[in-house]
Amino acid sequence: MNHFIVTCHGWSASNWTAHSLNLNANILCTHSARNILADDKELQSNKNLKEYINQLQKGYSQRQGRSLDTIYAEIEALGNAQNYGSVHVLRMRDLPVISEKYGDSARSFKVVNIVRNPVDLVWSGYGQFKDLFRYDINELHWTTGKVIRQALEFVNYIGKKYNIYIGDFENLAFIGACAILESLKLDLMAYPKVDAIKNINFSGTFQMEDITSNKLKYKEFLNSLGLSSSSNEDYLDDVFKTGVVNKHKHDSKRLSAFERFNEFLPWQKEVFLHFFNFHDLKKSYESFGYNFDYLKL
Repeated sequence: MNHFIVTCHGWSASNWTAHSLNLNANILCTHSARNILADDKELQSNKNLKEYINQLQKGYSQRQGRSLDTIYAEIEALGNAQNYGSVHVLRMRDLPVISEKYGDSARSFKVVNIVRNPVDLVWSGYGQFKDLFRYDINELHWTTGKVIRQALEFVNYIGKKYNIYIGDFENLAFIGACAILESLKLDLMAYPKVDAIKNINFSGTFQMEDITSNKLKYKEFLNSLGLSSSSNEDYLDDVFKTGVVNKHKHDSKRLSAFERFNEFLPWQKEVFLHFFNFHDLKKSYESFGYNFDYLKL
């Protein structure tokens, strides 16, 4: 029996990834803080998020409050498979905390982390927050608290400089999405700690942009999770016929990160750059293969 963990931040095609893995008859895969079977393309739609908001909020609070064995016992109880895994149930930063709290897992896990260009991640988060803040006041409270804790004086300055109301709904949604870049930093800080955890085999970092568009990269991703025997051509064809799953952003433009950043309003560029630089993401994300030469005011 093979167990795997795909860690990632939200807004990184996690629903697409979990759904794609679950298309394979040999793989049973769950998704999100709800730890729910990823058999529905609309799993993270606004309709479902609103309907299951209590479960989702409970899952957030329990992410670091259960052992890996407890989480994976729940997954195994969902059905019979050769491979059991999860996507975005856990983030990189959760694994060291769980290990310290609960000790070594009885199961062994292959772990892969998925990353996304922070420019596109923020734009996707901005789109989701414009929806989510309307009905998830827990997320509104939590994210606004991050903004206040990290950069209250800075955002007050932005409000004055650009004559905008930082508390206006759309403005706060964008600023909040930028403040979430702190979470990427926490995941980066967890890398050496994850390597030291017994029964955790960290197998690498993949760009979301690669695995969702390149069949060979997706196959490499599968191999890293110990799923090479499940990567036949019929299955791969099914995955890449799936199309877009759960789009958070509020536009349909297919832009590069460079083009997306250049469409930001001047104040949005300054806010993004503040949080991106404050959390010192450039060097680490360049090591993952991203280029940020265009990030200028």
